[in-house]
Amino acid sequence: MLMFNRKMETMPQKELRELQLKRLKEIVYYSYTNVPFYKRKMDEAGVSPDDIKTLEDVTKIPFTTKDDLRDNAPFGFLARPMEDFIELHASSGTTGVPVTVCYTRHDIEVWSEVMARCLSMAGLTKKDIFQNPIPYGTFTGAFGFHYGAQKIGALVIPTGKGQSERQIELMKYYGTTFMSGVASYALHLGQTALKMGIEPSSLKVRNGIFGAEMFTSGMKEKIKEMWNMDVHDIYGLTEMCGPGVSADCDAHDGLHLWQDHFLAEIIDPKTGEQLGPEERGELVLTTLTKEGMPVLRYRTRDITFIYDSTECECGRTHIRHAPIKGRSDDMLIIKGTNIFPGQIEEAIMRHELASGNWLMVVENVQGMDQLTIRVETKREVGAEEAEQLRKDIVKSVQVIASFTPTVEILPPDSLPRGGIKAKRVIDKRKKD
Repeated sequence: MLMFNRKMETMPQKELRELQLKRLKEIVYYSYTNVPFYKRKMDEAGVSPDDIKTLEDVTKIPFTTKDDLRDNAPFGFLARPMEDFIELHASSGTTGVPVTVCYTRHDIEVWSEVMARCLSMAGLTKKDIFQNPIPYGTFTGAFGFHYGAQKIGALVIPTGKGQSERQIELMKYYGTTFMSGVASYALHLGQTALKMGIEPSSLKVRNGIFGAEMFTSGMKEKIKEMWNMDVHDIYGLTEMCGPGVSADCDAHDGLHLWQDHFLAEIIDPKTGEQLGPEERGELVLTTLTKEGMPVLRYRTRDITFIYDSTECECGRTHIRHAPIKGRSDDMLIIKGTNIFPGQIEEAIMRHELASGNWLMVVENVQGMDQLTIRVETKREVGAEEAEQLRKDIVKSVQVIASFTPTVEILPPDSLPRGGIKAKRVIDKRKKD
């Protein structure tokens, strides 16, 4: 089984937890001493670094939220003097003002390490030609994949975002064997190749790892089938390092989270109380080795659960969490029903003719909630096929909702594609 750092990736749970506790004590003391925000928050809560004697004691520390980071932006969370930092990144800002993070040389090394583990887990080796169609800029994605792939020793093609036809041409010319990116863009690239008269599966790409946006098992299967490649999921967020917090192995049974660098909790998003294994809730993360900008008990708003067992057929011992189901702040209440966009995507992806590009629009019509789902087909279809697809998607959505949505079937490339992450929801009720 291919591993980048076998000693750390197979460390027994007992040793991992001992290492976590040692690092938790150190990072809490370090944050209290060097970040005024944490000193103030902990003093207000009546908590001292000396109170951290077990891993469970992490619950004594107040949560950190995205608003806290924004309120102290851009440099209020830094634990080192400015001259110690060598790189800056920022979130994509899909849910508000971008959050800025700064990295020391040590932080870049840790980021490269966890990314190398994730990429190795997905099958990347020094023999691969790795194409990176993610925007190079303040967004963390491209650089994380770039650093990790270089650490492994793969040949990196830094194609950056967009110019889809050129991406396909470069894949063909250089013989790309491994690609990264955003799941919805992988499908778009495949559709672009087909328009160019190139069957995606005829190219040499046989492995891919995708993150930045939640994607369902249905979309994963569509990418796998289109490209004839193995598809891996990677999770991360700017506040931790960027991509690289966790990824799924060849067993595709949950994402291994690197416990030597991150301490994970699952909480009830309403009460803040910790939940147990297999209980779905909000993921909370603490950086254990971040030097420049440590973050304690960060509320990610991402919904998942941690597996009860740490045993995995791949041999790695680090805990696994389920693929992200949605975000606690993404949940929509439509006609009294709680719905996550991911549930709508699952319903759409069950159907062969549906492409990976879709949009849900919620509005209030004469005092009643109305959900309209717009779905592109992956090829041109006739009226009869379109109508059958529409009926089938309506039935699939009815399984998860207590009402009947309006479904519109659109030809390929009808919906806008803007930004890094696909926009899936327009809630016009918020403007009413």
